[in-house]
Amino acid sequence: MDYLACPECAGDLKLTPSKSDGVEILEGALNCLSCARNYPIVRGVPRFANLSEIEEDKAATASSFGWEWQHFTQKDERYGEQMLGWIDPVKAEFFKDKVVLDGGCGKGRHMQLAAEWGARDVVGVDLSDAVESAFAASKGTENMHVVQADLCRLPLKRVFDYAYTIGVIHHQLDPSVGFKSLASKVKPGGKFSVWVYGAENNRWIVKLVSPLRERFTSRMNRRALLHLSKLPTAAVYAASKLIYGPLNRTGGGLRLARHLFYNDYMNTISRFGWREQHTIVFDHLVAPTANYISREEFEKWWKDIGATDVQIGWHNKNSWRGTGIVN
Repeated sequence: MDYLACPECAGDLKLTPSKSDGVEILEGALNCLSCARNYPIVRGVPRFANLSEIEEDKAATASSFGWEWQHFTQKDERYGEQMLGWIDPVKAEFFKDKVVLDGGCGKGRHMQLAAEWGARDVVGVDLSDAVESAFAASKGTENMHVVQADLCRLPLKRVFDYAYTIGVIHHQLDPSVGFKSLASKVKPGGKFSVWVYGAENNRWIVKLVSPLRERFTSRMNRRALLHLSKLPTAAVYAASKLIYGPLNRTGGGLRLARHLFYNDYMNTISRFGWREQHTIVFDHLVAPTANYISREEFEKWWKDIGATDVQIGWHNKNSWRGTGIVN
């Protein structure tokens, strides 16, 4: 309640619980004291958005990812290293005693890490039904909170020490809107981290994969796509385990590996097993919308919000990560 606000008028909210298990409030309502709007709490999650009432593109994207993150609920010991790669130069110790916002929390895996790294509170926001998985992952953990809401209409106060969004806003029609919305909830002097697909070195995806995704795979039955996506996953898995991984782990092979197509990325995912690689491939095929952001455009976002101490870097030579101070 210290962090929530009405997304329409920014007014304070009154909690009216109706069902609790002694730890979590499972059912109830949040009533705005200013505009009198009411927001339900359903299965432990405050609901500030209804997919049947939002824009068609957002609803389609949320539906796709909601299905994905309720199916791929696995955990992996490499998630911590992976997350720190996306938010570098932020380190695990930075989270200690911070109030943290996870923009697009999915199944809640990054929220869990932030909580384990000592965050005072982590609020995860997602528009999709993935909040069901995130709540299951956070249930009973006092410093983890899940909210269903549109990232462009956040039901939050400007009280966060740190916010991050990993692989989310590039799935919006205008990613810069989501970027500005999340930054607006970071208190002055707080830190903000963003990871997005890069336009550079991804021309082959834009030309070959994106048309296939937009016209075919994102419109498929999800269960059918789940099985179909095993075919490209098999090719990626074999290449990563038999070629990229081994070559990058030997002195002589490393020199050769540097000349291989997409080496940095393929070497990174070679550390993961079949289930996680299947998740990655499915993720690239299921989304109706995906934007690939140039460094120039990414830099402009940070300038537009007046951020300082901005650090932008290449990640696996196919995506951009940025961190800055919000003023």
